[in-house]
Amino acid sequence: MIIPLHLIPAQTRLSLESEGAALPELPDLGLTIAGPVPTQLLQAFQVLMQQQGLSLQPTRMLYDRLYAFERLADAYASDSGALQDLALQLFERYQTGGEWIGLLH
Repeated sequence: MIIPLHLIPAQTRLSLESEGAALPELPDLGLTIAGPVPTQLLQAFQVLMQQQGLSLQPTRMLYDRLYAFERLADAYASDSGALQDLALQLFERYQTGGEWIGLLH
């Protein structure tokens, strides 16, 4: 499996591209992608979470369904209307993407 470009640090990616090297391979760990959530939304989510004093690891939101569900629940319970709206939008994107993050098997 090839590491998605957006998950490779920019400096490492530029170094690899300038050397003409192949992208590094990542072993398949059997992790499930939580859902089709654009990284721009996760970055906006991180900013709003930080403004409320809440921590967030955006990359982890892509593969750890329980973590994503807990962070979305914390955001929805916050006092920020903008954060609540974005949390609901992200939750719906996970759900419509076929990954029911509220139901873990």
